[in-house]
Amino acid sequence: MTQPFLDVQPTPDPAVFRLEVTDQVCVGPPGNVFMFGGVGLGAATIAAERATGRSVIWSSAQFVSYARVGDTLDLSVEVLSGGRNISQVRVLGTDAGKLVLTVNAALGDREGLPSGQWVTPPEMPPAAECKPRQLWPVQDAALMDRLDVRLAPGRYGAVPLDGTPSPDGRMVVWIRAKDGAPIDASLLAIFADFVPSGLASAFGRRGGGNSLDNTLRIARIVPTDWVLCDVKISAADRGFGHGAIHMFAEDGTMMASGSQSAILRFMDPV
Repeated sequence: MTQPFLDVQPTPDPAVFRLEVTDQVCVGPPGNVFMFGGVGLGAATIAAERATGRSVIWSSAQFVSYARVGDTLDLSVEVLSGGRNISQVRVLGTDAGKLVLTVNAALGDREGLPSGQWVTPPEMPPAAECKPRQLWPVQDAALMDRLDVRLAPGRYGAVPLDGTPSPDGRMVVWIRAKDGAPIDASLLAIFADFVPSGLASAFGRRGGGNSLDNTLRIARIVPTDWVLCDVKISAADRGFGHGAIHMFAEDGTMMASGSQSAILRFMDPV
């Protein structure tokens, strides 16, 4: 059986879970390596699901500080309300007492109600027809090496970053885990954290931003190898950028959506 992408471990306390912060869950250039924000949200989502025995509906993280290689992220789950169908929870992620992130989430299922989908995936060649693309600059950490990212040449962000802004603020990529880890809510939380990469594409510059928040909304997860991630940047001003993402299975099922605000950071001079 393929192992989950994130190694979230139980502790003697059934409401506390633990993630060791290694280079496998981090990003960043030499001298500034930190845990990827989507990893924190994904790990907290796993903790919430295990503590309640329910599947996540939505989870939203606010990032307060950074976790570095060698840190231990303790995830403490507090059930605020446990109803017949829905649990409302809060998860605090700390390292040695330092608050790293807070996550609010709702979990549960309600049977016997209709389903529907009104968002459709963009026209995109299959992943096998797209070339691998490194969205991030040189890294001194291994998370991005664990992901296979594909863009179609000349479409949706696969253009030279020469300072020319995108006409539509859109970037579409195929993503999967190279080790074949199954697609679950935690992995989709990581993919949702590619919204700041869309800022680089939107501005036609290298960089993007650091997430202030990350919200994930799960519709229905179906078996799929690749996930088509449709990123749309809506606006940027006052030093911050805002965008959203829809994530589709290969059969077109809209599995999840997300949104973020990020601190704009670019590697090239203005």
